[in-house]
Amino acid sequence: MTKNIICSCAILLVAFSLSAQSDSPANQLNLTDSVTAIQKKTGSGIITNNHSGKFYIYWGYNGSVFTHSDIHFEGPDYNFTVFDVVAHDRPTPFSFGVYFNPSSITIPQYNYRIGYYLNNRWSISLGLDHMKYVMDQNQTVLMSGEIDDIASADYAGSYHDSAMVLTQDFLKFEHTDGLNLLSLDVEYTLPLLNLFHDKMNMSLASGAGIAAMIPRTDVRVFGEGINNKFHLAGYGISAKTGVRFEFFKNFFLLAQTRFGFVNLPDILLNDNVPQRADQHFSFFEYFVTAGLTLPFRKNEKHFK
Repeated sequence: MTKNIICSCAILLVAFSLSAQSDSPANQLNLTDSVTAIQKKTGSGIITNNHSGKFYIYWGYNGSVFTHSDIHFEGPDYNFTVFDVVAHDRPTPFSFGVYFNPSSITIPQYNYRIGYYLNNRWSISLGLDHMKYVMDQNQTVLMSGEIDDIASADYAGSYHDSAMVLTQDFLKFEHTDGLNLLSLDVEYTLPLLNLFHDKMNMSLASGAGIAAMIPRTDVRVFGEGINNKFHLAGYGISAKTGVRFEFFKNFFLLAQTRFGFVNLPDILLNDNVPQRADQHFSFFEYFVTAGLTLPFRKNEKHFK
């Protein structure tokens, strides 16, 4: 592979040196012939696989970081907001027995997606990013609002930008059965390079989309609560970019990052009981996936 990368770099050096000598038609022809000769010898160049009309699927795993968030809680006997709450994700420690066992592959933070190529470059896809959002316990935040003694004798009172330690008996809050982002994305694939006579291709894969947010929230307010059911709690928007390596035209590895914004105005606190929380925040997600392109057509153009 090192040999092919070196030869690919040589293409650029030949192009630069010859074009610097003269802009005459004769020298331009020599430049084209030289580049073509190197590409034929090494099997390298820039290609466009004809993905048009093909489907693809992938599966992989992610990590994520979140901005600070104000979280508002409202129930029959309380109405308060905690400000600038810090949260983190919860990746599962790597183990072949977890990440490669069909019975446990949905325990970590995972991604899956199915897409369809409208033409060589453009595709649409539907997929789920299963992130996890965990409020840092025992952090000190500012809090404003009202808590009635019916809700909690220990924390009853009026608060205005008051310091509060988020102990577990006061508040536990996490989307750990997932901060589930179900997104419809529009994607663009830009071919960059091929090696080993089209056996390996590299491209830039980018996209943007809108999402339905379907978290399952595990919450305790004043020590009471449940791990709630899955619930449509809001929406998200995001953009992504990364590098895709395709092998033997049908298999690929994809490493991407996604930046997005999430608004959750209807978070369940106790299933169907009329108690709710709301928050919004931004996120940065990084993930690696492995996938398969389903070849319905065979038609490629190789630019030499």
